[in-house]
Amino acid sequence: MCSRITCQTLLMMTLALGSIAWGVQMPQSINNDRDLRSALKAAKTPEDHERIAAYYKAKSERLSAQAAEYQEAAMTYRKSPVVKNLTAPNTAARYEYIAEGFREQAKTNRQLWKSQEQMAKDAVQGFK
Repeated sequence: MCSRITCQTLLMMTLALGSIAWGVQMPQSINNDRDLRSALKAAKTPEDHERIAAYYKAKSERLSAQAAEYQEAAMTYRKSPVVKNLTAPNTAARYEYIAEGFREQAKTNRQLWKSQEQMAKDAVQGFK
């Protein structure tokens, strides 16, 4: 008797949580990472995957631009007089390190962009 009630309770909870998961809507535009997470959960059509790919592309370009700015700042500090305090926040090495981090993030976003484009192409072929 007790196990039957437990099984029924688990079944009802599974159905309730499952209906919540199916209710995830694709956001109209992806402006931040929270929208991205819900878009990834709701992506079904090629257009959905293309919208996600466009977000990754824009983010990759933005990160590449930030990396270029930090690299330029590092070159500027390399040409200026030497700073005695090497741990100062305006040392060239610190800016180069930050630029490298932005380049790695941009590389990751480019890979995600390409994979989403491939998913969109695969989805188009699946609809035919």
